[in-house]
Amino acid sequence: MSTSEKRLFAFTDVFTFCRGSRLIEEDQIPGDIAYISSTKRNNGISGHILPPDTMTIFNNKITLSNSGSVGYSFYHDYDFVASDHVTVIGIKDSSVPLNHEIATYLKPIFEAMRYKYNFGREISDERIARERILLPVNKSDKPDWNQMQEYIRDLGASIEWKRIQHTNQPSALYSPDWHLFRMDEIFEFHKGKRLTKENMSVGNTNFIGAISTDNGIRQKIDEDPLYEGNCITVNYNGSVGEAFYQKDPFWASDDVNVLFLKNAELNVFLAMFLITIIKRNKDRFDFGRKWNLQKMKATLIGLPVSTDGKPDWTFMERYIKSLPYCDRVPT
Repeated sequence: MSTSEKRLFAFTDVFTFCRGSRLIEEDQIPGDIAYISSTKRNNGISGHILPPDTMTIFNNKITLSNSGSVGYSFYHDYDFVASDHVTVIGIKDSSVPLNHEIATYLKPIFEAMRYKYNFGREISDERIARERILLPVNKSDKPDWNQMQEYIRDLGASIEWKRIQHTNQPSALYSPDWHLFRMDEIFEFHKGKRLTKENMSVGNTNFIGAISTDNGIRQKIDEDPLYEGNCITVNYNGSVGEAFYQKDPFWASDDVNVLFLKNAELNVFLAMFLITIIKRNKDRFDFGRKWNLQKMKATLIGLPVSTDGKPDWTFMERYIKSLPYCDRVPT
């Protein structure tokens, strides 16, 4: 779906919206109606209540947290009531029935507004009324709801669903000893390379930036890769401490360190184990206290060891493979 098939719409031209109602915890009576509050978990549901007559019961709507976990959006195809920290959104055109596919398409668009708001700058009715959103259009230059549905359905059709296999056999895991290692004992370190936006053009090479989403891939660029892949990237600036496994060739920005495993062959399972350990250091650093190359090399990480005191790579790989849904991990 190209940008030429989309245009910006005023939020108020496409959607209806209203605030929920205040209901303090002391007045909440347990019941069967979902109570949506400004949480980013459990589809926004903080409990089930018997709402008072003063509260509107909604169904088949999208909610957007306007305070608390600001900017998180959820779809509800069941009866619910909403707190006053939540905006309830519907489609303005009554001939268009909201459904799961349309809501799934809209969710990331709504949540893209999050960066502009926070606990101190809430999404008020006035602010959301000024928002503009990019949507695909039909030949009448109106939102193309059919195209949105088809896009999500096509994505769903491309996903291979698997059931968990129950072997009824105990896992061959054991409890190893753990030792501390400097990170430069475990990894060979390389740095990314600066590439300004002015010098970027669209291509096929993954560009890894210091971000916390999309496996670190900020965009695709028309440059030869700096590294061939099968390594771990760690941000030392920006979203400090975020780490990702890079399977494919890529270009890393100068805010990213590139780590190659020294004494073993890295694979996605080892990488998942090591990334979890590496990311435990995130809280020690931030934008004002960067995790620079020297600090990262000297950082101590705990790893399971075999009887010779060396990292037990076999245990690490088996541990990840023993976890539920591990068969979904692309190799």
